Amino acid sequence: MGNSGTFGARSPAGRLDVIEEMDGWVSPRLQIRFEPSESGLQIFRPDGQPFLTFVELETLRLQAQQQAEQAQQRAERAERRAERLAECLRALGIDPDYIQ
Repeated sequence: MGNSGTFGARSPAGRLDVIEEMDGWVSPRLQIRFEPSESGLQIFRPDGQPFLTFVELETLRLQAQQQAEQAQQRAERAERRAERLAECLRALGIDPDYIQ
């Protein structure tokens, strides 16, 4: 095991080889990089951006869900408003479906 206490294994040619030091190790197949951090092992995508944690992914999922719900509510309000305006036009003898 390396100094960081983190180790891994890889499987070239069908056998496992121990990776003694994961600090900065890049997977030859996936091109992802492994770096030890205070919170554990951080994994970076091939473009250098860190993979998100499960907590970060859940936060983003909840934010997206909330945004979708808000958009749905806005659409429903707009639909109700359009219907009210159409009723007003009908009360004036104007067919809202034929307004250009």
